[in-house]
Amino acid sequence: MDAFEAPAYPKVKALIPIRETGGLVFVSGHGPEDINTYEPLYRGRVGEGLSPEQGRQAAAECAKTLLRAVKERYGTLDCIQGLVRALVLVNCGAEFKDIGAVADGFSDLMAEVLEERGRHARTVMGTRNMPNHNIPVEVELIFRLAPGYEERGVRDV
Repeated sequence: MDAFEAPAYPKVKALIPIRETGGLVFVSGHGPEDINTYEPLYRGRVGEGLSPEQGRQAAAECAKTLLRAVKERYGTLDCIQGLVRALVLVNCGAEFKDIGAVADGFSDLMAEVLEERGRHARTVMGTRNMPNHNIPVEVELIFRLAPGYEERGVRDV
């Protein structure tokens, strides 16, 4: 298995990991997960138990997790014409302010892997309450499908 392959995500009745409509793909928030167990690779708050560098690494792992989900669905990352927008949530300690530097771990990895297609608009928010055993970072993603990958209407995956 390469870095962007993973077994299928378990189905949750009301939630879907990917929704595609009008040439855009909306990928649900993903944390920094082990590709085999879905267990968090990092837990805790940045600036309160985790260093900023660990937060940045967790954000990069979120990018890998999202890319694996896309590759699982489409069979290739060539389906990505370009990233549109990312929302990065950073679980941070009360005094931690440099959430943008943490989110750069995600953005930098996307630009490294996808080159120009990896450039994106981004919103970053700090929080003190995260799911999945208190993960430090979660990222959701919107990207435009490359020609030839478009579906008609809305498709849930």
